[in-house]
Amino acid sequence: MIDLLLRLPTWEIIRVAGIASFCLLTVGMALGISYNFAIWPRGSKRRLYRWHSFCTIAGTAIGLLHGMTTIIDTYVPYTWKDLLIPFSSAYAPAWSGLGSLSGYGMLLVILTTDLRNKLKRPLWLLFHLLSYPIYMMALLHGFFLGSDSDLPGIRLLYAASVIFLLGLTAARGAMSTPAKAEPQVAVIPPPRRRSAEK
Repeated sequence: MIDLLLRLPTWEIIRVAGIASFCLLTVGMALGISYNFAIWPRGSKRRLYRWHSFCTIAGTAIGLLHGMTTIIDTYVPYTWKDLLIPFSSAYAPAWSGLGSLSGYGMLLVILTTDLRNKLKRPLWLLFHLLSYPIYMMALLHGFFLGSDSDLPGIRLLYAASVIFLLGLTAARGAMSTPAKAEPQVAVIPPPRRRSAEK
């Protein structure tokens, strides 16, 4: 069994799983950010939420596969300690640590979403908004540690992902910002003229 595992194309699995995880998490975030946009057809919210959940959970699962495959990789072997304790790896500790933290972060977001009905909305929202720093950690991990980051297509993927999510976030922010009330002009009547008799 161990022999079979060692013969797997681990390096390719790590690279493909890392990129696939990042893409799925980007799509999951995009669907979550745009959930309240008017562009979605009426009655599609339930389906949209299912796709948002699917992409987020699948992206997290593939990201965990990406990390666990490094244990059996012979090119840059990681130990369980390197994988589970952020910043403890001998190889690129900062970028590896960000990958571990993003994995933990996504598990926390998924868990608190499952417990949403038991949490107060502000607390749940706080956990859910952790998706933004988690996304940034995954982006930095992939960009600086990924062996494919020198490829123009991969750089374009990262740049397009950032621009896309920033654009959606800005649109969401503009949509939820209340319109400024027009300034009220107070009409002050002119003072009464004093009569000539006074």
